[in-house]
Amino acid sequence: MPSDPPTRPDPAARPAVWLLEDSATEAQATQAALAATCDVTVFSDGAMLVESLGFKPLPDVLVLDRETPGLTGLEVCGFVRSTPATARLPVLLLTSHQRPEDVVEGLGAGANEYVFKPFRPQELVARVLGLAHWSWQQRQRDAQVTVELGSTRQQLSDEQARRTLAESTLAEVRAAELRAWNSEQRFRLAARATQDAIWEWNPQTDTLEWSSGGQDLLGPLDSPHVPRQDWWRGHIHPDDLDAVQRGFLEALGGGGDVWRSSYRFRDVHGAWRDVEEHALIVRDGDARVVQVVGALRDVTARKQWETQTRQRADFERQLIGIVSHDLRTPLASVLLSVSLLERTSLDEAQEKRVRRIRASAERAARMIRDLLNFTEVRHGRLALHLQDTDFHVLVDAAIEEAAPPGRAILRSRSGDGVGRWDMDRLSQVAGNLLANALAYGDPAAPIQVRTHGEQGDVVLEVHNGGAPIPPDLLPRLFEPLERGAPHQGNRSERSIGLGLFIVRQVVHAHGGTVSVTSLPEAGTTFTVRLPKQPPAAPPVPPPG
Repeated sequence: MPSDPPTRPDPAARPAVWLLEDSATEAQATQAALAATCDVTVFSDGAMLVESLGFKPLPDVLVLDRETPGLTGLEVCGFVRSTPATARLPVLLLTSHQRPEDVVEGLGAGANEYVFKPFRPQELVARVLGLAHWSWQQRQRDAQVTVELGSTRQQLSDEQARRTLAESTLAEVRAAELRAWNSEQRFRLAARATQDAIWEWNPQTDTLEWSSGGQDLLGPLDSPHVPRQDWWRGHIHPDDLDAVQRGFLEALGGGGDVWRSSYRFRDVHGAWRDVEEHALIVRDGDARVVQVVGALRDVTARKQWETQTRQRADFERQLIGIVSHDLRTPLASVLLSVSLLERTSLDEAQEKRVRRIRASAERAARMIRDLLNFTEVRHGRLALHLQDTDFHVLVDAAIEEAAPPGRAILRSRSGDGVGRWDMDRLSQVAGNLLANALAYGDPAAPIQVRTHGEQGDVVLEVHNGGAPIPPDLLPRLFEPLERGAPHQGNRSERSIGLGLFIVRQVVHAHGGTVSVTSLPEAGTTFTVRLPKQPPAAPPVPPPG
């Protein structure tokens, strides 16, 4: 692209003139006329001049002979006007054609001036200089407009930047206000939802500001701002006031960020209620208290429920004591009498009656034992008495004690079974699982009992054939008072539904796990896995 000719602020500057003239004589005459005031470059060919426009600095004025061989001056003028880079170049046509229509054609092609040959040198110079000065003024105005436009654009850009910044700041302010409003709204709704009375303590004025919530406790307030000490003296029970005051001041001075207290509170009706108070303490960088926000909660109903629960628990313990002493003692006498009868000579009918008495007495004893264990679990008192024992031998003894005559039990063992457990509790686990298999398994299929010792665990598996456990029952099978499918046998063999629950509690107390799989083709298998060394502090069994 050609570069624009520089503006000429100096009035004495010489304009650059490009002359198109094919006649050497006329070119020399024209150049001589302009040489005193202009820098003249002569072109004899119009095509060469057009080509130079593309890579040389543009002249101030073009002086074109109208009629030249090849590309004429008139055609060069048309080209200059049609090209954006040269469209505003001043053009003066030299011609010997003086007809009006020739002049009109030249001006129509874009010429600024028209000089007839032969010309007067003074006229030619005057017209060329006039065009040059006009061109300079146009460029100066263009440059000034460009500067002013650039300045205006910069001002608009700066204004847009300031406006954008202001809009962004306003948006941030509005967003912050919305967040604050939402936060305050959530706070109000949370206070209403929890029914807690929310307060804030001002360290400078020692006043409490109560917010929404806790209307049943506080009632309508004349003012949400109240002096703390006067308020406490009027609402905290005299027997609790000193402890509350002391605990609050110790929390403020101790460097912590939480204060908790419970006491009796006088409500709006003058009645005493049990309340709990929980506060968060906010401190500055120097650990000085700057804000304390707390919540006052009415726990009267919960306290009453806890009292009733303790009373029920005391009653249950008393009842268990009665069951333990007043029922187990006569059952022991019945079983002793049955043992004595079994040593005498009895006919077949008498032996049948004695066996029925023994079975009923043993079932009653198991029910009492399950109830005792259930109560211990509910009150978190499932104590373990650990001692070294062989798990294989323990399970063998449980099988011998629980296996009825006529039922096939396949026994297998492997690995080292020595560990440390509560023998009586684990005997009960093995006995309950075996009783469950005998009660719900196929009477024609043998019960399989397998024990296996591993590196740090022992595993007990009790398998029985028969109908599988219903899938909807599996998730709650180890819950209290749950039973499997109806018994195949006599109703007298039914339990109270605590056997598997006690199995799980005893296994968990030893730090172990119990699981069950039950499929139509494979049958039902209960699997117990126990560590050989139970944890020092047995996990608390889940409540029933």
